[in-house]
Amino acid sequence: MEEGMGESTTRVCPSNLRYEQQPQHTAGTIKKIRLENFMCHENFEMEFVNAVNFVLGQNGSGKSAILTALCVAFGSRAKKTDRANHLKDLIKKGCSNAVIHVEIQNEGEDAFKPEIYGDVIIVERRISVSANSIILKDHQGKRVGHRIADLREMVEHFNIDVDNPCVIMSQDKSREFLHSGNDKDKFKFFYKATLLQQVNDLLENISKEIGVAHGIVKDLEGSIKPVEKELKELQDKIKAMEHIEQMSVDIQKLKKKLAWSWVYDVDKNLQAQSAKIDKLKNRIPACQAKIDQQLNDIERLKEGISEKKDVIAIMMEEYTQLNQIIADQNQPLSLARKEALELEHDCNSKTSKVQKMLQRLKKLEQEVQDLHEQHVKNTQAEKSDLEEKLKGLQHEVHAAELDWGRLKEEETKLMNNINLQNEEIKTIVYKIQDHENNCNEISKQIRDYEQKQGNKIAGFGGQRVIHLIYLVEKNHQRFKMPPIGPIGVHLNLLDAKKWAATVEHAIGGLLNSFIVTDHKDFLLLKQLAKEANYRNLQIIIYDFSIPRLKIPQHMLPETNHPSTLSLLQSENDTVINGNVERQVLVKDYDTGKVVAFNQKPRNLKEIYTADGKKMFCRGGVETTLPLKGKGPGRLCSSFEDHIKDLRSKASDEQNAANEGKSRKRQAEIKLRELESNLTSVKARHCIYFRHCENVGRSLSSKKLALEEAMHQHAAENSSIPSSSVEELDVEITEFKKKLEEEQILLEALRQRKDEASGKAKDLKVKFDKLRGSAEDKFTAIEKAGSQCRKIESELESAEQGKAHYENLMENKVLPAIKKAEEEYQELTKMREEYAKKASIICPEYEINDCDSLEGCDMKTPDQISAELKELNQKVEHECRRHVVIILPHVIVLQPSRSFWQDLFIFSFLIFSCSLCRHSEPIADLRMLYEKKQRKIMKRQKVYKALRQKLDACQRALEIRGKKFKSNATRLKQQLSWKFNDHLRKKGISGLIKVNYEEKTLSIEVQMPQDASNRAVRDTRGLSGGERSFSTLCFALALHEMSESPFRAMDEFDVFMDAVSRKISLETLVDFCVAQGSQWLFITPHDTSTVKPGPKVKKMQMLAPRS
Repeated sequence: MEEGMGESTTRVCPSNLRYEQQPQHTAGTIKKIRLENFMCHENFEMEFVNAVNFVLGQNGSGKSAILTALCVAFGSRAKKTDRANHLKDLIKKGCSNAVIHVEIQNEGEDAFKPEIYGDVIIVERRISVSANSIILKDHQGKRVGHRIADLREMVEHFNIDVDNPCVIMSQDKSREFLHSGNDKDKFKFFYKATLLQQVNDLLENISKEIGVAHGIVKDLEGSIKPVEKELKELQDKIKAMEHIEQMSVDIQKLKKKLAWSWVYDVDKNLQAQSAKIDKLKNRIPACQAKIDQQLNDIERLKEGISEKKDVIAIMMEEYTQLNQIIADQNQPLSLARKEALELEHDCNSKTSKVQKMLQRLKKLEQEVQDLHEQHVKNTQAEKSDLEEKLKGLQHEVHAAELDWGRLKEEETKLMNNINLQNEEIKTIVYKIQDHENNCNEISKQIRDYEQKQGNKIAGFGGQRVIHLIYLVEKNHQRFKMPPIGPIGVHLNLLDAKKWAATVEHAIGGLLNSFIVTDHKDFLLLKQLAKEANYRNLQIIIYDFSIPRLKIPQHMLPETNHPSTLSLLQSENDTVINGNVERQVLVKDYDTGKVVAFNQKPRNLKEIYTADGKKMFCRGGVETTLPLKGKGPGRLCSSFEDHIKDLRSKASDEQNAANEGKSRKRQAEIKLRELESNLTSVKARHCIYFRHCENVGRSLSSKKLALEEAMHQHAAENSSIPSSSVEELDVEITEFKKKLEEEQILLEALRQRKDEASGKAKDLKVKFDKLRGSAEDKFTAIEKAGSQCRKIESELESAEQGKAHYENLMENKVLPAIKKAEEEYQELTKMREEYAKKASIICPEYEINDCDSLEGCDMKTPDQISAELKELNQKVEHECRRHVVIILPHVIVLQPSRSFWQDLFIFSFLIFSCSLCRHSEPIADLRMLYEKKQRKIMKRQKVYKALRQKLDACQRALEIRGKKFKSNATRLKQQLSWKFNDHLRKKGISGLIKVNYEEKTLSIEVQMPQDASNRAVRDTRGLSGGERSFSTLCFALALHEMSESPFRAMDEFDVFMDAVSRKISLETLVDFCVAQGSQWLFITPHDTSTVKPGPKVKKMQMLAPRS
């Protein structure tokens, strides 16, 4: 639309420039722009303020051409402006060239080369049909640079990236974003705007370059491998020659060692033989001591046997007397038993007779009764008989009903007893649980006190504080001063047995706390406590350099009772400088009440009593509180007495629990008996109920029978002969008299039987007692006999031992000593002979000079000879490998045959010629080696330095990569927070989700009028105004995450309604003023809600002419 303008010159309407005072420009901001023959402008010029600039005008007035000119001026290509494919296409129609003149402020700390450009940098871009150029000028218009590199240096210094949408957002980019529903396109926009794309590309390029450099260094290092191999071969050759020379020297030394090794070997045998003789001689006193010991044991055992035999004789005499007494007591016991059995037999016979008489008496009385009943039957009418039967049945029914009621009451009583028994069992169970819980609690206290007694530190925090102290000691170098704690460990208490618990209540949780010297140590100790799982640790910050405080007397409580401070002692001044001097301790409640509430001394804070009370007076209110917890306190010096008391209490509680369990078992048994009785009563209840029914039915049938029998009467009466009854009565009377006499006799027999039984029982007890004493005496005799036999066995063993040691002395010890002395004499003669022959080879003092062959003194001559043979073979082998001429004589020393002759021949060969002659001098090889080594070490140092630099670059690249990922994550979170913060100003909520792996960016917007609470995941689903406002919020969020001296936005309010535009303008102005950069906004819409001011400038473009 700009190309269709008829007006050749674009001007700014001065009537709309309403601002009071422009702020001062800072480095990098646009001060002025001038365009000549550029796009629709023929000659255009505009100045900007350092804050907010609004460029207003209708479509086609050339507003967007200003942003295009800025992009071209700062080095952007024509295609990136989305206005033309070539720069020449941006020249106004009908013209051959165009000029873009931009003035940049260059003042302040961030100025770019102020000594060259001054306070203003002029960028001038000239465009023609055939070519284009860039000119950089200073504040006076003098040309300073003309290269594109100079422009890029300036642009990078000010961080002006015109390709970044956050710096210049053209209307095409804005519309493209508004209409784009692709998450990957949004991600590219965000990735480019936050410069993450640029940083990622730089990191990838650097990684590739480092990889190439690693390959080059590897090739360079590989180029010197052959030289290093040659150098190593040369070094191996030098070492081999040095080794041959050393072996030649070792052969000469071994020869001397071998000569004297035979002498030394004999010396060792002499020493061993002497030690053997001494050892054998030492056996004589030991063997004699054993013999003396066995003699003493024999005398002692003989005395023991004599004493035991005397004791056994006395015990046998006592046992014989007891057996005689038992025999005397056996006859009276037998007679008493026999008498008791006879009386019991008589008593049983008499009892049987009495019972027979009673049966006869009952039979006679029954006959009399039968006669009377027969008489009654014959004389009484059948009616009376039936009535009596009816009455009997009625009585039976009544009795059954009474029994049924009694059973019902018994059942109710049993049910009540069962309920009471159940309640009693529950009560017992509860008591058992209470006792067991008390026992467990006391056991826990005992374990705590035992742990405190074993480890004082564990009493002030348990295993956690032990772990914490271990961590503090492990990290002690990180502390400025080592922490002090727990405080309780550093305190000692006077009269601890009386005041330990009271002082602990007074100090409280401070006993578990730690003290550090500054805040840094506080944070470090808190971190270590967290690692030790000690999260509620109390830490006090106190200057350790402060000495112990001396509290004046007038500041202490005016009382004769001790204070907490007066009872505490500590070697650490920091620990003792606590605020406990105003706490007073008293023995009981009454004393504390008098001191706290009646006397009220000065400087008194609170009073603690030994019987567990805390008292204080605040504002005239008297307060007394009970103290929680009982025990000796952790400051107590010993917990033994308290542990004993707790164990006694635990035992009492356990006994009470066991007693409760016993009572519970008894109650359960009683409950089962009651339940069994209840079952039985219910069964009888049912039986009586059925019996009542049967009797009732029988009573009804009997009544009917009575009515039928009323019409019948049988009157046959017969009389009982009176003579028969009288005879029976006389017989019964006589029989009763006989029965009484027999009963009297039976009672007398029973008394005699009881007396005889008692006498037999007493005799039996006495007899059993005597027999038990006899058995005990017999057991003691057997035991004494066993001991005597054991002593005799020991005596026999001692005599055998004595004979054994005497035989050992005569047959083994003395002959062995004689044989060892003879061998010692033979070794002495051999030593003198070997020493005389070895002195011919070399003096003995030369052996001490062979220090290089360590360990030869510990070897035998055979071992030295084998070593000498092996060394000769090695010399021959090495000389063959390294072209060495060696003597063909290799002497193997065999001392078993002509040893000294072989040794003389070998010595002659060694001294007559050198061991080997090298074909190449070793000195020349060393010079050649040093020359090549100097040459290659220089190159190795260079390559090593290159490798170290590349490794440093690789580590730096890895660190940069980690920081890049961390910053990308933070930018993602910051973008979502800022975006939602800007949306809230219109009552909208939103969320931005960025996925770096899939390279997607999704926007979710929640509208306040949407009752479904569903978020819009595609901006194309929003209205034009909502889409523009969300785009603005997204752009502002990106602006806060990037830096640039100026920013520009074209038609940011497209598709916005009036409300959205008002909110957007207010949001923009507030954000821009707070952000501080220079802003350029281009819009064709109404901005009347924005008032010009010191930081806001509005510029109106003239309308285009048709």
